[in-house]
Amino acid sequence: MQPLVSIIIPIYNVKDYLEQCLQSVMNQTYTHLDIILVDDESDDGSLEIAQNYVKKDKRFFLISKKNGGLSSARNMGLEFIKQSPLRAYFQSRRKFKIKTYLKANSYNFNQKIIENEKIDFYFTKTQSNYIKTSLKNINKFITQKLPKRIIHFLDSDDYLEKDCIEICVKRMLELKLEIFIHSFKEYLEYEKTFIAHPDTDILKNTKKNFYKNGFDLLKDNLFYLFYFAWQGSFKSELLNVYKLRFTYGIYHEDHDFGTILFLNAKNIYYENIKLMIYRIRKNSITQSQENTQFPKKLPKNQEFLKKYFNNYNDLRSYFKAHCLCVIAVNIFNFIHQNKKYKKDPFLIKTCSYYTDFYMLEFYPISYLHTKKLLQKMKLRLRFKIAFRLFKKDFKTKLLWLKSCIDFKKINTR
Repeated sequence: MQPLVSIIIPIYNVKDYLEQCLQSVMNQTYTHLDIILVDDESDDGSLEIAQNYVKKDKRFFLISKKNGGLSSARNMGLEFIKQSPLRAYFQSRRKFKIKTYLKANSYNFNQKIIENEKIDFYFTKTQSNYIKTSLKNINKFITQKLPKRIIHFLDSDDYLEKDCIEICVKRMLELKLEIFIHSFKEYLEYEKTFIAHPDTDILKNTKKNFYKNGFDLLKDNLFYLFYFAWQGSFKSELLNVYKLRFTYGIYHEDHDFGTILFLNAKNIYYENIKLMIYRIRKNSITQSQENTQFPKKLPKNQEFLKKYFNNYNDLRSYFKAHCLCVIAVNIFNFIHQNKKYKKDPFLIKTCSYYTDFYMLEFYPISYLHTKKLLQKMKLRLRFKIAFRLFKKDFKTKLLWLKSCIDFKKINTR
């Protein structure tokens, strides 16, 4: 029997690209698909495009939610994969009670029952494969044990090659993998060019193609700052080990998610085959980091910070530094709940790496209580502060030395 593959696609204001994305999924050579679309309160017509595909193909399932960001949309999709209790609740003719874990991203497996009235309060069934919800962060309400299947994420401005899922499934079955990683091409929209070997594919330079476990892959390649979300497929059971979900309300959410996913995984294989197109837009997260002017509408998780900064680039830099500290704490919490990893020097160093940007550039600024957050890691802050001062002084001396060397070169020609 062919395994079911759930493809989760978060959507937010991508009307110019969404048709190409959804068409690429609908036309996959592998057809046993469960395609979950999560609209994060788009206001540009993206939702209407998604609704049309739901009508075209019964494999599509749409959730329309309040805006909460990329992490929240992906997590919403996970809770609604086919055969999950929450999905079954809306697609069956009878109502039943659903269990939820008390907390995501934890080894605490205590559960409670959610009453039907609460489910009906937060969710509205528009049609059999279209649900509306007033929730932003689904995991404040429910975190379920997910049914067995293969999962592949896809961003709504990117698209798959037609045999992407077929190859993913074939490799996972043949090699008995828990994670299969493929490569991708970058498409630079503003230059209308493709990059066949993008630097963002950090896995292309791994020392080996196959690893028996994710820890060896990370350590062997010194992946201190690792990320993974849409660059391959993985077994849903990996998420159940730690009830792993994306961290709500941060950027770079694929860092802690990817690191913990791989630390839980066995049998991982990378193949340098281009199965996806990763689009870089002018107004994408990666491109907008150079903007100094504040946008007309700030992301809700950054509105509070505007009064502290004179330009948007500085605000974003601080927010990024804070997010990296959140990631550090999340990885730290995981390894300290896991006897195998609790005192591992490589993973402790990984956590430290994520705090360096904040310590070097922004300490002791703590508009988002970043200092308090770092105390959860029991970091030796005095050492970190001394390191910060030394590094800043070292950078100044290095620049001075470099200018002297450059001056000598100019004057000795």
